Amino acid sequence: ELRTPLAAVDLQAQLVERAASEQDRTLAVEHLRSGLRRATHLVQQLLTLARQDPATASPPVGPVRLNDVARLALGDFVSLAHAKRIDLGLERDDPVSIVGDAEGLRILVSTLLDNAIRFTPEGGRVDVSIVRDGSAAVLQVSDNGPGILAEERDRVLDRFYRRQGSGVTGSGLGLAIVKG
Repeated sequence: ELRTPLAAVDLQAQLVERAASEQDRTLAVEHLRSGLRRATHLVQQLLTLARQDPATASPPVGPVRLNDVARLALGDFVSLAHAKRIDLGLERDDPVSIVGDAEGLRILVSTLLDNAIRFTPEGGRVDVSIVRDGSAAVLQVSDNGPGILAEERDRVLDRFYRRQGSGVTGSGLGLAIVKG
């Protein structure tokens, strides 16, 4: 999985070197930076998957305010949502504390938000809800994107699976991380 994005970054660096005009160079540098962001994102996802391996040390577990986790994650995605003119918000915010891994929960919420924003069309809506349902805590990320076909719902949780024809680039690791 690392060979393809690294080969693309190498090719993009060569295009920067060969650029004949300042405009060509600027465009090539923009493509190079985009490739570096994709490769960095892939490495981060692979590291997250490796940390979820049962053979590694178990994560610290303790009391976590789910509301704080959701608000911090939402804050991280405001500029990305704004760039796509997506209405991003906290739809419901019942006070909920749970016992869990705060960092793992932050990664979970961030990954769900990242996917929702990337797959929601420009001008769409992405909402997070935190609901106390009796003794259960429910965290929901909803959007008005295209959704996932029923026959693909199990597959999208597999590592490296990417939906065909979505028009969105990615490594196919995000929902596998969420599942873990």
